[in-house]
Formats: sequence, structure tokens, C-alpha cells
Amino acid sequence: MNWKRFDVFAIIVLPLIAAAIVLKLNTDLLFISSLLFFGLPSLYIGLRNPGILRKSATFAFIFSIPMSIIIDTLSALNGAYVIPKTIFPFKIFGISTVELYLFSFLWVLMSVLFYEYFFDHGRKGDAISKRIRIFLYIVFAFSVVVLIMLFANSRWLLIPYAYLVLGTLFTIIPLVAFLYFHPQFLPRFVVIAAYYFSFLMLYELVALATHEWIFPGQFIGFVTVQGLSFPLEELLIWMIVCTPALLSYYEFVADDSKL
Repeated sequence: MNWKRFDVFAIIVLPLIAAAIVLKLNTDLLFISSLLFFGLPSLYIGLRNPGILRKSATFAFIFSIPMSIIIDTLSALNGAYVIPKTIFPFKIFGISTVELYLFSFLWVLMSVLFYEYFFDHGRKGDAISKRIRIFLYIVFAFSVVVLIMLFANSRWLLIPYAYLVLGTLFTIIPLVAFLYFHPQFLPRFVVIAAYYFSFLMLYELVALATHEWIFPGQFIGFVTVQGLSFPLEELLIWMIVCTPALLSYYEFVADDSKL
């Protein structure tokens, strides 16, 4: 059997299976959809190459938690995206649902596994770069500032066009800067962006059809596909830029890359 062809087939089919299950169940729970959409491909890649699982999961945890404290808190507060329904009896800091943190962790995990397996050819025993410490110091400081402002006076954190502002600061600028200094990564990032655009567009339409998230905030415009509307920022930033930007963080602060 040609395993590489089967691998490509699997990562195309698994999101379709996830979409079919979510629509069949007609569930509006982000907890379930994130496990299916991100969990199934992660499980498949992890089984195909168990050696890359530990490093990928470690980075996913280290990266997603502090970034969720900053970005998901600010996004929920400003209505950039809101999860109306949660299975948990509380919200983190009274703002963000637990599901958002799970969603972020699984997205990072799947993205890094995907990257390591298909492009970076990760091996068992690959270590996380010591540069991750500097990243942690920076995001920890940002997190503390955000939380202090949140509990002191949450109005200080109100941002016009929050999705655009946060997306520009945390994804577009870092990605452009990384590719400026390391243009050799552009071809693989283009391929990854193409796959994730299709993947995240499918997830978006399913989530909107089942009312998993809403967009009550301020946006530069809206896009309508199959009668379902979402912000232009969601299309440009989340579906196109976010995953390559995430992987630029990964290459720079965590991977044993030869930059």
C-alpha cells in the first residue's frame, strides 16, 4: 500500500466524517465538534508517527493556554466571537468558555502534528528549543496585564474592530516578519494554508449551521456562503493566515529548526 497517498486521503476524508457526524447529531456543542474536527486527524497522525506526539502536545499546551488567556478573553469581551452554549457550569475569568481553550489546544496540536508529519519529518526525541522560555516570559507578562485590566476595569480592554486588531498584531505581523527573514518557508506555508482554508471553511459552515458560535462584535464586513454569514476577518485571518502564523511561531520559538 502507498501509505503517503493514504495519509493524504485520510486527512481529506476525516474532516468530512467529522462534519457528517456533527450535522447528523445536530449538536451545537463546540466540545463535541472540536474533538471530531481536530481530534480525529490528530489521533490518526499520532498513530502513524507516535514519535512526534509528545513534542507536539507539549508545544500545544505551552502555546495555547497563555495565548487563549490573552486572545480568547479579549475576543469574547469584545464580541469578536462568542460561544453561546457550554457544558461547563462556569466560564474562565467569567468571560471565556472552557471549550475555547480545548478548541485552541486541539487546533494547535493538529496543526503541529500535520506540519511535523508531512513537512518537517519530525522524529522521536526531537526537543523543544530553549527559545520557548523567552516566548513564555513575554506571553506571561501580557497575560498578567490583561487579567489585571480585566478585573480592575474591563472597559479598558474594549477594542474597536477587535478581531481585526488582534488578528493583525498576533498573526499577520508575526507571519510577515517571519517570512521576510525566512522566505524558504513560504512554499510549504502556501500548501498548508490551502489545505487549512478548505478544512476551516468546512468547519465554519458546519458550526454556523448548528449555531456553535456567533459574531456579535464590530467587523469590517461580512461574507455569505450557502446562506451562512461570517465576518470578513474570519475568512482572511482565521481561515487563511492563522495556521501559517501559528507554524511560524512554532518554527521560531519551539522547533529545532535551522533558521
